[in-house]
Amino acid sequence: MKTTPTLLSLAFLLVGCGDLHRAGPSNGGIAYQVLQKNDINGVLTWAALPSSYSAQKANSWVIYDHGFGQTIESILQNNPQSAFVNALVSAGFVVVASQYRDLACWGNQACAEDVGNLQTLWHSQLNLSPKPFVIGESMGGIVTWNAISHGTLMPVAVVGIYPVCDLAVMYENSVFVPTIQSAFGFTSQSGYAAATKAYDPMLTPASTFTAFPIVIWASYSDHVVVQSLNEDPFASAIRAAGGSVTIHTSSGEHGDASNFNAPAVISFFSGFPQ
Repeated sequence: MKTTPTLLSLAFLLVGCGDLHRAGPSNGGIAYQVLQKNDINGVLTWAALPSSYSAQKANSWVIYDHGFGQTIESILQNNPQSAFVNALVSAGFVVVASQYRDLACWGNQACAEDVGNLQTLWHSQLNLSPKPFVIGESMGGIVTWNAISHGTLMPVAVVGIYPVCDLAVMYENSVFVPTIQSAFGFTSQSGYAAATKAYDPMLTPASTFTAFPIVIWASYSDHVVVQSLNEDPFASAIRAAGGSVTIHTSSGEHGDASNFNAPAVISFFSGFPQ
């Protein structure tokens, strides 16, 4: 994916890891900071602060759970993710992200803990509202769903960007077999069921996901996270359990810019008073 410099990436400081770092506004009209700090396990995290951030009040915030192969730096540097994050920050949201201990964690227990540690860390550093909004992109979808089901995440609302919802379906793709096996510590098909028990959202009681509204962007042209096998059945199960899931049909393949509808996401999140 092409790397494109943006206001936010220009503001990002990738220096040191143990301390909190601050970057001032770049040469644009948006004044914000990007703060960087390691969590309790040494996992890299950052928080992007809008110009409207105030330590005197609880600020609305968004967790960005990134996808397979992404880093939290790439979210800031590469479009369409970079422009999307820029828009969220410009709209007044603090945006935070964790690198995860394993970039290809597939929502395992360590990753669920990383999401919890991310919240603990930035609550200790910033004045944030009690609960976050969450965006789960691709593999970040299953990271989000499993963090919720394992009790480390209680969101106000969730946006899924072509989110993985069915681990078994993804395991059928030979490209992902090695990293799924590594993430869950097994080496053959016979070990799959026991190793991944309780980590496939499609096998989690759908009522787990009814306490908050969900909006998803997905494309029937996506051959990586297949909508008919992931988002559609997941949404149907949650709706049947009394939950709220809206799916917006995007276009193009996995990663298409049509999935990153910043105005619609901002409007959705802004409908919840914090």
